[in-house]
Amino acid sequence: MLKSQFHHYIPRFILKTFSDNFALTAVDSEFFATPKDLLKTSDLSKEQLVDLGRVKTKAKKKKGKNKGATRPLGQQSHHINVYHIENRTTVQSDVARAYGIDDMYRDISEEDCMKFEKLLAQLECVASNFIRKIWNGSDLSMTRTELQDMKKFLAIMMYRGPNRRGQYYNVMFDQVTFATIRMHMVHNNIRRIQDVWFENLKWLIKTPFQEIMDEAERAKSVATEVRAKNGARGNSLKEMRQYQGPIHVAELLDFYHQMTFYVCIWEAEEGSEFILSESCFGSFEGDGGVCFHNFFVVSPRYAIVLVRRDYMYGTMDTLPLRKSWFSESLHANPETVYVKGPPLRNFTVESHYTPNDIFKYTRIKVPKQDVFLVNSIFLDARRKFLTYKSSASMLKCLRFYDKVKHDKFLYKYDYSILKRQLFNDLNRTHSS
Repeated sequence: MLKSQFHHYIPRFILKTFSDNFALTAVDSEFFATPKDLLKTSDLSKEQLVDLGRVKTKAKKKKGKNKGATRPLGQQSHHINVYHIENRTTVQSDVARAYGIDDMYRDISEEDCMKFEKLLAQLECVASNFIRKIWNGSDLSMTRTELQDMKKFLAIMMYRGPNRRGQYYNVMFDQVTFATIRMHMVHNNIRRIQDVWFENLKWLIKTPFQEIMDEAERAKSVATEVRAKNGARGNSLKEMRQYQGPIHVAELLDFYHQMTFYVCIWEAEEGSEFILSESCFGSFEGDGGVCFHNFFVVSPRYAIVLVRRDYMYGTMDTLPLRKSWFSESLHANPETVYVKGPPLRNFTVESHYTPNDIFKYTRIKVPKQDVFLVNSIFLDARRKFLTYKSSASMLKCLRFYDKVKHDKFLYKYDYSILKRQLFNDLNRTHSS
């Protein structure tokens, strides 16, 4: 019988940064890489953790209850503020049981579950190494392969989150998308629409990055052929129904477009912080379904932002879309060091790009108003939970949301009870 497991849709090592006792140390790493394998620290025995330097051995106990005992560092607990939307209360939740669900991979064997979790863990290891560089002020450099793995990890974590998963489990699709899903189910002999979500996820996890991109190009070519036959214009989902492949075409193209975005690192101005919600991993700002920015909060201080490549090329103004809410001063192209030297004007990707090309990034200081605007996107898209570290910053953020929600947002939620709770908490802190 498959052992019940709790799967996070926001990585646990990121959740920890919202706890008061978080400290940036090697101990907080979820994984430990050896020359032969990738080990998950939570799966290791106490003796193995001691050998790897992840746990301090207990001092000899003195007389009296627990005197001289120390908690193993690898097992330190971290609690975060979680505001429950339904009952409007804030509780301290252990990150071990926050922002996740039990048994995400239902109806599959334990062997398959472990296989996919291990593949995902390898991607997480790459992403977490870079994210820790963001936290600790290190040089922000990645190889092309590492960059691809990190973006793939972010996209997968967004896909397996509650919003996208809920679409399939609650069958929340427009008629055109639903028709393409039914066609995909026929092509691949899938009986339940909920299984489409998991088959998509499995394929994204196990398939190498370039194979995914090549498959997306094949899907686009199918649509081009359909347009040529029908004399149609544009690139609608209807034209993709002829595509037959291992993944639903809408998810394939969504992944493809995300991978073409470029990375920026946003650092919150002092006095402001990013918040968490179920949607903070992949929420976007855009117009008419066209994404300008995808946000991935990686700590109260930092967010990784995937930016539409039209900004890099200077072609954004040619599109019939509204202006972004965020200034282009918040964009910075990475410095690229090519193994084969600077490319010539007429170079080809196939002949010049290598897996070991280096991309160097900078941290972009983001004004408070823009940090609060990112948070406001999360506040208007929230479902069940919100998490903040600083009560003062959260209160300022909610006040900002109240000012802009009527002009910018759809749902315009009322957070007056949470504001009152935060205000009272701050008054108690200052008066004590």
